[in-house]
Amino acid sequence: MKKTKPIHIIQVLLLVLCMPATVWAQQATASLNGVVLAPDGETLPGVNVVLKELNKGTTTNIEGEFELSAVPEGLYSLLISCIGFKSHEQAVQLKAGQTLKLSLLLKKESYLINDVVVSGKSATRRIIEQAYQVASVSTKELFNSTADAKAVMNRIPGVRIQEEGGLGSDFSFTLNGFSGDQVKFFMDGIPMDNFGAMKLGDMPVNMIERIDVYKGVVPVWLGTDALGGAVNIVTNRKEKYLDASYSFRSFNTHRASVNGAYTNNKTGFTVRGNLFYNYSDNNYKVWARIVENNTVVDTAWVRRFHDRYRSASLKLESGYINKPFADNLLVGVMLSTNDKQVQHGATMNTVYGGIMRNSKSLVPTMKYNKKNLLTDGLDVSLFSAFNLSESQVIDTLSGVRYNWLGEKTILTSGDGQPSTDGEFYRTFTTLDEQELSSQLNLSYAFSTQSSLALNYAFNHFHRKAFDTEHPDDVDNRFPKSLRKQVLGLALKFDPDRRWSTTVFGKMYHIKAKTSKEFDFALETQRIEEVLNTQLNFGYGVATTWFVVPELQLKLSYEHTSRMPTPEEIFGDGLFVGANPDLGPEQSHNFNLGAEYRFKLNPNHQFSLGSSFIYRDAKDLIYTVVTVSSPKTYYDNLSKTRVMGFEGNFIYRWKDIAHLGANVTFQDITDRAKLVYNESYTGTGWQQNFHYGFRLPNKPYLFANLNAGLNFADITCPGSSLSFNYYLNFVEQYFLTWAELGSGNSKYVIPRQVSHDVELSYSWKKGKYNISGECSNLFDAKLYDKYYLQKPGRAFSIKLRYTI
Repeated sequence: MKKTKPIHIIQVLLLVLCMPATVWAQQATASLNGVVLAPDGETLPGVNVVLKELNKGTTTNIEGEFELSAVPEGLYSLLISCIGFKSHEQAVQLKAGQTLKLSLLLKKESYLINDVVVSGKSATRRIIEQAYQVASVSTKELFNSTADAKAVMNRIPGVRIQEEGGLGSDFSFTLNGFSGDQVKFFMDGIPMDNFGAMKLGDMPVNMIERIDVYKGVVPVWLGTDALGGAVNIVTNRKEKYLDASYSFRSFNTHRASVNGAYTNNKTGFTVRGNLFYNYSDNNYKVWARIVENNTVVDTAWVRRFHDRYRSASLKLESGYINKPFADNLLVGVMLSTNDKQVQHGATMNTVYGGIMRNSKSLVPTMKYNKKNLLTDGLDVSLFSAFNLSESQVIDTLSGVRYNWLGEKTILTSGDGQPSTDGEFYRTFTTLDEQELSSQLNLSYAFSTQSSLALNYAFNHFHRKAFDTEHPDDVDNRFPKSLRKQVLGLALKFDPDRRWSTTVFGKMYHIKAKTSKEFDFALETQRIEEVLNTQLNFGYGVATTWFVVPELQLKLSYEHTSRMPTPEEIFGDGLFVGANPDLGPEQSHNFNLGAEYRFKLNPNHQFSLGSSFIYRDAKDLIYTVVTVSSPKTYYDNLSKTRVMGFEGNFIYRWKDIAHLGANVTFQDITDRAKLVYNESYTGTGWQQNFHYGFRLPNKPYLFANLNAGLNFADITCPGSSLSFNYYLNFVEQYFLTWAELGSGNSKYVIPRQVSHDVELSYSWKKGKYNISGECSNLFDAKLYDKYYLQKPGRAFSIKLRYTI
């Protein structure tokens, strides 16, 4: 037996003797945490918080939160300071074992440094000033608007949202030429891919604090394989509030939402939730061709008759905040459901009167984050969610065909009997989908000038399909699963307050299992299981430099990849076909931007911004559409280039008037001289007749203008009256490839100009609010995705109550 050395016994005894003193010392300490706010209620990141007697301090994070732990009990002077705000000092008494929570408000202060006016910056301003090319929009001034998250983003430079119709319709989000899943969406940094039946267009603006749009280069901490950018929707993070609203709009549209939170300041226990409901008949008029017996007999204004949409979502979270073991530890659940009547497919040529789609989902979630975990400078965040969803595609109406007048034509089969086919494809398909998503972020600050960040994102998707109308469908017997992993590492270096640079690398891995049909129309025709595995790497750099405090320059580059999504590979069971051979897309993204902000005097503020974009994409995933067919599918374009420019202008006079405008030009062309063709008539490389032409169905020139007036205390103290005007312009563009057809036979989406006006009134310091809006004021004929008509003139009224 090995003998125990005397020195080891002494060490153990000393440890035992020291334990009571250690425990006592821990109990005799306290913690101090809280949040720092600007006068308008926005959180302030980067604020210095110092206990003067101990010379111990920290800075607030991006949410304006701070924490000081292991502080000996006693009376201290707490000093809070930030450039552009008046320093604040107050006494704090800390008792042993206590966790003191504070909410601190800083007052703005403007002063001169070398004849340059320095003033406080909001969270939105600080996001914009990152090295990344990013646009950040605060929704504070839009809370009384009937707009949803989708409408707010459509006014951002470089952003274009193409809709298929009214409320609840599918849409394509385009950012600097990239669209669909090439741009990823997040809520509070959490991927929205697994939010189930909750749609972006369903989200009321009242639950959102701001929207950050990253163009081109995407920060590592978002943990995604986005190709052309990302959108992060930051929800309202107030600890105690209630916001309830109801709006009524044309076409029998109703939208209601309740958002709120409660936090016990002593225990740190918090409950927060969002509930919203949407309904619309979407029975607006469209200019359509009237078909009888497969012959166009007329064109007329007709009402959509099979386009009802309704949805409801509940998002609840509960847990603890600002505790020694966690800044946030929240468990939650999201419940969502929606159902939609389907009026037509990818184009308006075919009309349906019985096709339905519905879905429901249950998503348990868990969030955890902690600053200075185990050691100063080490920040950790973890998110996990498990999405259980069920969706159905129903096309069981047999033997009829509708036209745009709602008239039915009876269809017969070859033997003269009533047809048993559905309107598109007879089916009652149920898709049971499960999706596990988890994201881990670690960051460590070596000093105030450098930090290292690591992100790992994991996603596993599984789909099981069953069609009661075709129970023996061979394709449904094969599993459909997709596993995706993204690993990112970034080093941030800030030599001084004028210069910031981040370099990063990423790894993307995907493994998809599905089925594929082989040897079509041959004796050996069959369906077999196939495995699609891809591994790609990315890297990039983002840097920014303030030439002077008013002038900021930005430069960013990224080589990135995006893996196909489940819908792109597996289809959607109705109008989107499967493509098991779909490969990842890659792109070299380059951004160069500048912003100049200045004041003629304290009452007149100006901002001018512009950026140049360049995208060189390989194997771009795009939607293949045929004008005569309601069905689409995804395919790869071997080489695509995007070159563009965007500019914006903002002017403010006091807090009374504002004027803003932005314009975007993006030239998106097919740059592949040769394409590989695989067909029965001959396989091999052949000339690409689309070379040099713009990609179809993508706007290339569009602009927005907005103007507004706000009058405070207009009828009584604490009241305000606001008027806003919005103009939207889109130049005409081709629906199909420009070289196809000639003269009038080319399919063109015409130039579009629309006007929206909005009037709102609030009193009791914003406690009670009423607003009215008229969209598409002059009832212009507006088109979008695949020449689909959008609603005409519409009126809405919104009532809102908040405390």
